[in-house]
Amino acid sequence: MKKLLSILILCFCFSSFIQGKIKLPAMMGDHMILQQNSSVKLWGWADNKKVTVTTSWNNQTYQVLTDKNGAWLVKVNTPGASYTPYFITISDGEEVILSDILIGEVWICSGQSNMDMRMMGNTGQPIDRSLETILHAGNYRNRIRFIAVSRTKDVQQRTDFEGRKWEVSAPEAVMTCSAVAYFFPKQVTEVLDIPVGLVISSWGGSRIESWMNEKTLASIDGVDIEAARSSKLKMHHRLECMYDTMLWPVRNFTARGFLWYQGESNIFNYYCYAPMMTAMVQLWREVWEAPDMPFYYVQIAPHKYKDSQDTDAALLREAQTKALEAIPNSGMVSTTDIGDEFCIHPPQKDIVGLRLATLALTKTYNICRLPPTGPTMTKVDYLEGKAIVTFDNASAGLTPAFCNLEGFEIAGADKKFYPAQAQIVDRTPTVRVWSEQVNQPIAVRYAFRNYVGNISLCNTFGLAAFPFRTDAWDDVK
Repeated sequence: MKKLLSILILCFCFSSFIQGKIKLPAMMGDHMILQQNSSVKLWGWADNKKVTVTTSWNNQTYQVLTDKNGAWLVKVNTPGASYTPYFITISDGEEVILSDILIGEVWICSGQSNMDMRMMGNTGQPIDRSLETILHAGNYRNRIRFIAVSRTKDVQQRTDFEGRKWEVSAPEAVMTCSAVAYFFPKQVTEVLDIPVGLVISSWGGSRIESWMNEKTLASIDGVDIEAARSSKLKMHHRLECMYDTMLWPVRNFTARGFLWYQGESNIFNYYCYAPMMTAMVQLWREVWEAPDMPFYYVQIAPHKYKDSQDTDAALLREAQTKALEAIPNSGMVSTTDIGDEFCIHPPQKDIVGLRLATLALTKTYNICRLPPTGPTMTKVDYLEGKAIVTFDNASAGLTPAFCNLEGFEIAGADKKFYPAQAQIVDRTPTVRVWSEQVNQPIAVRYAFRNYVGNISLCNTFGLAAFPFRTDAWDDVK
């Protein structure tokens, strides 16, 4: 009897120990990187009413009470970035210690398959410079850390996710990391010499409607809410599903900015993409309680889609450009020169990461005198049967000089576009465009089809010019 009583007491004690243990979300773990010089959120769940949090970088202790569901959240102050490993002690009577914590810059990386594509590539679809990058990944173990949100088949809003943890940069881990996401901090950490953390939340094929809630989508004129939330749609196409399952679990994690690579799945409704992205960004900034949080995104790459000569993808790219005017503190990088006609996942993710890093380093981290993006058309003048196109972001001129530039088309009053001759004017940021078939041009297009090969117009830093059109003839192809 005494033996049985001892066993019951031990079981009760063990049960109490389990119940008293702090439960932390996947986002909070060993090796994570916290945003520097900020008041960052730490959170979790506990059985006891009072939770204490102590941060080793300043030996400061914070106390917080749990709510009726046992949830708690506290804001702690972080110092400037460094490679010094810190630890955080969390206790409600039983201690949990998070170790090897670095302080640096954190970016949320989201979108569809071109953001999701791993460094090891897809089947039959490689990533440029992947082998070299994977082999050298261990050199960045204290520079780059990342965590990827796991997928779920459940469409209900979730506050946490399972099966993932913060990864230290190493060959085995980087193989399955988003290639675009990883190439971005590789440049940023080498320039700023500080740690960079990535929170990767992406789903191949997802539509932008799935990354926002119903209230946000309903604020946009001309959008069919019933169609967007139809249960007949795939989960990653359906209104709010990605927002609830992939974004909501990371909403408390303080970050510097967002990186977005999406749009291929919204070509069919390009006409409302700009207002949808504008509304989504506003929502995300509200959720992160950061109204001016940087939002940098990638132009969808040239690809044939249904027909290389069609213009529906070009119209989506145009919508992405229009969104720049409506979204404060935003930026877009051009991929005009790195598409693949027959593969929707082009291999040059290193170039995309480099261009995103250039955008962030110039606009967010104030690296001066570099153009943040490639050349953008600013005006067109018509003179003696030719169009003279002027670009910005090309202070040192355009390249390649002294040769014909592919991708330009020109039209007259009959609205028929013809392939055009195009050459850079001397060493200026202007291009002269003409065609013997068009005596009096009134419209010019550049790279304004789903896919145009041999595109090469860049500034002297190798940043590609954005596609454009001067007309508003949506039905003219």
